[in-house]
Amino acid sequence: MFNTNLIKATFETKIKQKALAVHKYESTWNNHVYKIETESRPYIFKIYTNKCWPEDGKTLFVNRKLREYGIACAEVFVFNREDENFLNGYLIEECLSGTTADTLNLTESETKKIFKKLGGLVSRVHEIKMHNFGYTGDGSSAEWDSFSECMLDCIDQSGGIEANNLFNSDELEAIGQEIRKRLEVCDKLPSVLTHGDLSLKNILIDSVDSNSITLIDWDGVHSLCWVADVARFTFWLKMYGAEKAVIYRNAFLNAYKTKHDKNLYYEVEDILHVWYGLDNISFLYGKPKYESAKSLLNESLEKCGMGKYKCK
Repeated sequence: MFNTNLIKATFETKIKQKALAVHKYESTWNNHVYKIETESRPYIFKIYTNKCWPEDGKTLFVNRKLREYGIACAEVFVFNREDENFLNGYLIEECLSGTTADTLNLTESETKKIFKKLGGLVSRVHEIKMHNFGYTGDGSSAEWDSFSECMLDCIDQSGGIEANNLFNSDELEAIGQEIRKRLEVCDKLPSVLTHGDLSLKNILIDSVDSNSITLIDWDGVHSLCWVADVARFTFWLKMYGAEKAVIYRNAFLNAYKTKHDKNLYYEVEDILHVWYGLDNISFLYGKPKYESAKSLLNESLEKCGMGKYKCK
């Protein structure tokens, strides 16, 4: 818990408005997020828990690109990693009106409607062209020349999979090479701006019946091809809403528009779920959702003809 007087003082120095009240959001887990009330409007004050995430320059670059393409987003006013009182940095941005969809008691029909809107919105996000594949940094260029090599090189960078004996090095190497080979078909696709965390918790809505939604939390943006963002979303559906996953997946995909062959997505969805499964078990090991992640990974391996490899 950070000192609210310090937050107020920092806000008032940067924004030149009096902070009337500061409220902490308790539902956030990866950063410390506060809502600041002023006479004119509310603001968000986000304190980062990681010095390197999001990467320096990325937040301002993404905010600028979204606004350039007319995509609704919270305006960023301050991004600072030079303040000794906030060693990992902080952000001050516009506080948008609405409620995140994960906090609402939505019916199946209402959820389908939201995911249809999401499909249309993400289509527009994927019109934002990027250069190369991988982490965006300040937005100028990502590291890898091809999507398949990027996905291979990003497997278990933390070393958590081998360290926890979930797969041995030979198994991980074999799975990685199979991922690279099957994703070569995507190397013809351009790199675009991808949100990286499409889920109900990052969908802001004023009303289920309104014509628009707003995507929030762009910290996980990467420069990848569009199929990667869609597969991350459908993987999330299986992880957190398995009984309705197919219904909601189809609602999203039917609304998603691309000039590229959409059939390509269906060809690579399962192998991308293997990739995201590997990424998730490393992060979720020892946490409540680990068993679900392991089960989904093993299911995806089976679908891709790699059932001989089992996450332990």
